[in-house]
Order: sequence, then C-alpha cells, then structure tokens
Amino acid sequence: MKISAFYENIVTGAEASGIGMRAALERLKNAGMDRIYLMPQSWEKDKELLKEALPSLGLEVEGLHSWILFPKNPSDTSYRGVIDLAAELGAEHVLFVPGMLTEGNTRRDIDNILAGMRAAVVYGSEKGIHVLMEDFDGLLSPFNSIAGLQYFMDNIPGLGCAFDTGNFVMFHEDELEAAAAFADKIKFIHIKDRAMTPLRPGNRKKLCADLGGIYPCTVGSGYIRIREIFEYLASRGIKANAVAELYDCDPEYMLEDIEASIRWIKENIPND
Repeated sequence: MKISAFYENIVTGAEASGIGMRAALERLKNAGMDRIYLMPQSWEKDKELLKEALPSLGLEVEGLHSWILFPKNPSDTSYRGVIDLAAELGAEHVLFVPGMLTEGNTRRDIDNILAGMRAAVVYGSEKGIHVLMEDFDGLLSPFNSIAGLQYFMDNIPGLGCAFDTGNFVMFHEDELEAAAAFADKIKFIHIKDRAMTPLRPGNRKKLCADLGGIYPCTVGSGYIRIREIFEYLASRGIKANAVAELYDCDPEYMLEDIEASIRWIKENIPND
C-alpha cells in the first residue's frame, strides 16, 4: 500500500509552521509518505517546485481530486483536462465531487450528475484513468450516505469508489457496513478519523444531518475503526492505496498531525 497526503493540507501546515514546501515534503517523505494527492489548481500553481521536488525526493502523484458542477451543466467537459493531467503525471485515478443539490431541483440535479459522470468515466477509461466518487460529507450532497453513494455506483457503469472512512458520520452510519457495501468498487481510501470533542483548539466542527457536531482529528486518535476496515478489506482480497486526510484540522498543528497520521498508518495498517 502506498501512503499519500493531501497536498493542500501540506501547504496549510507548511505555511502555519513557517517552513518551505520542499522541507515539508522531505519531512513527510522521511515519515513514510510515498505520494501526494492534489487538486489540478495546486499543480498549476506549484508545478515548478513539484517538478523538481517530487523526483528528487522519490515522491509520486497518487491522483487528482476536483470539483465539477454537473448539476448546473451536465455537458461541462472540464473533466477532460483533469483526466489528461492525471495521465500526464502518471496518476492512477481522479476523484470528482460532482456538485451539490440546488433548492427545489433534486431530481434534475441528480440526473445531471449521472449524465456528466457517465461521460467522465468513459473518457477516463479511454485515457487509462479510474474515475471515482466518494461519500462526500456535505448536507447538500446526494452521495453523503451509504444509500446515496450506492445509487450513483449502481447507475454509472465503471465508476469506482474513493472510500472515506470518516464521512459516513453524516448519518451516523457504521463505517464497517459501508466498507462491505462498497468493497468491490473501492479503488482508493481516504483515511479520516473523527472525535466527539476537538483534540486541537482549532479543529473545526462538522455538522451532521441531525445537526449534531463531530470533529476531525489526527489519524489513529479518534473512534473510527480504521484498522478493522483494512482488516475486512484484506479478508476480501482487496488492496488499495490510501491518503491521510486532515481537512478542518488546526493549521498550527497540521504538519505535525499529517506526520503523525502517516506514521500511524505505517505502524497499524498492513503495507504489503
């Protein structure tokens, strides 16, 4: 299993810590990071740095993640540029968050997402890139639950799953049941942990569907059964690379917590 971190999290942590990006990447490489996972905009902004730093540090690009607003425009072909860039960088997949529901247009929005994502999957297949969706943790996301994400998986041939361990808290669904539901579709795993209280002063609360709050935290310090998820997937013969995700965590501790998350993954998750 290759371990990556969100490049945007690394940027946040490096800026708050007052160290350069190359130094931050080197520090995380030494902790066990193999790859970075980033948005196309981040590549365009920092590509000169990354073109030098990644090969010299022995790092690769895991994949790209991007928003695309299919509910408003199902014919939007901007996904092609993201997929083309992924192929150019030697990435294996792209994750699209294909828009949120708009008031009073649920059926239309869902149909538009289906149409747009079907086209993206076909194009990705032509380029040798897996196109993925995740259980995005937003109140206006139609794929923020087991049933919601399953609908898109069932109705978009060839679509893969970027399984987020910590996002089924939106409806307090069991993460192991979710892993069982999507096991055969999982191509990549977002390792996100959750806590009932903020473990860092600046960790921001996520509002769940019942309007209760839950907090992000360093991987391994919360209550999500991450080890058990990987044990279950291994029992099914399923292997996937993973990214440590720390969105909404305290910027002042971000770099330290990414490093700790990577070390926890290396020490606790089978890495063969």
